[in-house]
Amino acid sequence: MQKIIAHIEETVRTIEPFERETFLSRLDIGSHVTWMVHFPVAVAHSEDKMLPSDAAVFKKVGAIRDNGFTQTCYERKLLDMLSEEAPNALKRVAALCVTQANECYCYEPKRDGDKWKKVVDDGNFQAVVEVGVYETETDICRIETDLRNLMRSSKEVPSLKAIGFVWVVSVPASQEIRELLVHYFGECFLEVEKERTRLYIGWSDMLGNVNMRHFVCPPAKDRK
Repeated sequence: MQKIIAHIEETVRTIEPFERETFLSRLDIGSHVTWMVHFPVAVAHSEDKMLPSDAAVFKKVGAIRDNGFTQTCYERKLLDMLSEEAPNALKRVAALCVTQANECYCYEPKRDGDKWKKVVDDGNFQAVVEVGVYETETDICRIETDLRNLMRSSKEVPSLKAIGFVWVVSVPASQEIRELLVHYFGECFLEVEKERTRLYIGWSDMLGNVNMRHFVCPPAKDRK
């Protein structure tokens, strides 16, 4: 994990001003691992769980079986096409770090009635990277909500819950959110100061180990 974090830090330092898509596009440069940007980690389980427009795209490429359920395995090119043409039928992460990319990925539901099929680790998954960019000073409670939503979404995918999680977040140089990093990642974070922004990289070696029972900003009902 330390080599992954070192590479992310090096990449972050090359970008001024920091931009999400620029950062993601540069992750593969000089990397010892492979980065699959905007990778689909879940696919709609059945036609009746999709918007009609998305279902039409799946039908066009033969990705819905006669029983109304979507297929299990997909070639990367097909996943990329579906992400573009049927975006609401897939759930994606900013980047998935793998030791090597394969040509095909499979998805399985936990239960027959689930809305989503979740990606199955092919033995190469290393870490999920998510990115937050706040161009103006933003309430720390809103930032916490965004972070928790990202972690909760990935925790719903068993193969992601078992691997590393990295959060790269950019805030104005005038803002400091160290409290959030300490709360969720303990000592596993670093800070990069730039001319106009302050960047944090926080991580956990295993997403499932991140404790989400407690908040920096407790929900209103807990503050009464």
